[in-house]
Amino acid sequence: MTEIPAKNDLVSALKEIAKMICAEQPDVPEPETVKDLDSFSFVQVILEVENEYNIKILENLDEFSGESFDDLADFILKQDTTAADKVGS
Repeated sequence: MTEIPAKNDLVSALKEIAKMICAEQPDVPEPETVKDLDSFSFVQVILEVENEYNIKILENLDEFSGESFDDLADFILKQDTTAADKVGS
């Protein structure tokens, strides 16, 4: 279990996780935004983040309406009550 990093580092981590997941699938291009992920890849990213940072996200995912990795990082940080000071980082 790793502590959730500050926002900028979390955005970078999310992009790397998404690239890794998409690279494992044939004919899936590297995502530029969260919108570029199909639903299967998006859920895989969320599950990887949950596993890496020991946080529950999937249960509240219906509240996420963003389109960028930046938006997703904000959402994740808001799910972690101990990370409130990291949102603006």
